[in-house]
Amino acid sequence: MNRRELLSQVCCFGACSCAASVLLTEECSGAQNNASESKEVQELQSKLWKLQWWQDHTKRQFAKLWELLEPHLDEKERLAIIEQLGRNCASSLGWDKEYKGNPEGFFEHMGRLQGETFEYDKANGIITVTTPERDCVCGLVNSKFTPAYFCHCSVGWQKHMYENILGKEVDVEVKESVLKGAKRCAFEIRVR
Repeated sequence: MNRRELLSQVCCFGACSCAASVLLTEECSGAQNNASESKEVQELQSKLWKLQWWQDHTKRQFAKLWELLEPHLDEKERLAIIEQLGRNCASSLGWDKEYKGNPEGFFEHMGRLQGETFEYDKANGIITVTTPERDCVCGLVNSKFTPAYFCHCSVGWQKHMYENILGKEVDVEVKESVLKGAKRCAFEIRVR
């Protein structure tokens, strides 16, 4: 669809505004700009390709780092480091402060943001978090080669969030994990 067709359809729906005059002005100079727009689009596509390459490369390098560290760290040390990484991630977001004392508000926020669902058994102090079926959302993870024990990062993330939101210590158990072959992730948070 060209700009004139777009403008025509927008005006048919009663949405004419100052934007229409901008579109018309742009259309008049459009022939001159087509060549430069095409070059700009190509440059943007090239930049996006490079960014995607770097993101994929970083995920592979991050997975390799854990593979290289594994023989030098016993499981307890490795999981403690990964848990702290998750706590740091959660802390940097600041949502624990925003929703302090308001777990229901946090559930709503995460439902909108990530499509997660929550069951909160307040009487028994149990929260169940379930993600939709999807790949891991962490920008450091590629489920094809990130080790499954890296899910302990999410344990740290959940601990930090809920300990600060609820003002009580919690235990977190990974019930389902994409990195362990499931189609989604699920966590059980138990208030101590």
